Amino acid sequence: MSKNNETIQQKITRLDKVVAWFESDDFELEQASQKLKEAAKLANEIEADLASIANDIQQVKQSFQSDLHA
Repeated sequence: MSKNNETIQQKITRLDKVVAWFESDDFELEQASQKLKEAAKLANEIEADLASIANDIQQVKQSFQSDLHA
């Protein structure tokens, strides 16, 4: 699966691994900037994915409420 088609759970797993790297003995200052950018990108993607899902849920909820009042 390409990174563009990753599920939210897969992105969260990748983010968890990056965070764990910062907490590990493998931490190297030279790589920290790259890892921080990767973590920020993943966090932004996860936030956007969750916002999209929340929007979808809101649309379904509104549709359901409209059907009830019709």
